[in-house]
Amino acid sequence: MLARNITIAVFSCIIIAGLSCKKETEYAAFPFKDIQAFKIAAGEETINGALENDSIIIYWPSYLEMPASITPDITLSEKATIQPAAKESVAFKTGTKYTVKAQDGSTKNYFLKVVINQPGIQIYEATYSAVRGGTLAVDNGRLIRYIIRDTAQTHFFLVDTAGRETPIAISFATRNNTPYTDLKLPGGDTLQPGAYRIKINSGIRTLTTENAIFGVLYAANEQPAANPVDGSITLKHGGQITFTGTGFIDMKEARVFGYNTTTDWSEKEIATLELVSFTATSVTYRIPDNFPTGSYELNSYNGNGIFFQLRTTDFIGFWDWNKQKKVYVNIDGAAQITVTD
Repeated sequence: MLARNITIAVFSCIIIAGLSCKKETEYAAFPFKDIQAFKIAAGEETINGALENDSIIIYWPSYLEMPASITPDITLSEKATIQPAAKESVAFKTGTKYTVKAQDGSTKNYFLKVVINQPGIQIYEATYSAVRGGTLAVDNGRLIRYIIRDTAQTHFFLVDTAGRETPIAISFATRNNTPYTDLKLPGGDTLQPGAYRIKINSGIRTLTTENAIFGVLYAANEQPAANPVDGSITLKHGGQITFTGTGFIDMKEARVFGYNTTTDWSEKEIATLELVSFTATSVTYRIPDNFPTGSYELNSYNGNGIFFQLRTTDFIGFWDWNKQKKVYVNIDGAAQITVTD
């Protein structure tokens, strides 16, 4: 009986000793304070921020309108908190600050860095033209690409030979599922007819064409018209000839030609008349010494037939920046013309 009691006592002591030696496990507070994911909802798209050191880099697509504020979805390290809070509205601009606080009280700051994800502007060097006061619709999928379709961020200019820039009013439209930019030229004398380079500022991008591919044109009803010439006219080398009419603009040299009636009826150049002066209703030329002397019939298709064309502005009717076509005013009538020394 004594031995049995001793055994029980020892067992109880072991149990008691075991209970007295047990300790609770203690864990250190978490030191983690990282942003693991940063997402922005943009319409039907989700834009993920790129995390680099203390920067949250947002590559914003140029084709989406940029908001003034965002409410991002943010994923943090375990036990960490953030200010401003996730899904709280903040200014969407470079420099907006976030502070992440770990469970142990340490903190880390992050800063937004907004980058417009915009490729370089592309312009296909076709011919672009419109009359003063007119509108040109430009296909943004084919001719002018990678511009931001927002008039607050995209601006067009025409640049003349002296480098002067004239702003052009623009608007955006979609027709038959094709995006267009409509360019509205100013009327009056704000923009003189001629060839211009195109300059575009859009978002972070700027492009100016190397060549003058935009033609500002006179309206078709502004094309000059000459009065017919009849009767008998004598021209002398070194003398002058004057034609009358209406709407003479930007006059240049005059062309005198006939036809090879004995061969293939191709045109043959007879003379070039140097411009002396012009007004809106008359234009005067000098008769060159190399004008063959003789008798001619104006507008006659025979061996001594002769035709006059007065060159005017190139910027009326059809215009091609890469292959400019000369524009002429034809002289009608049936005069008998004699050229002498």
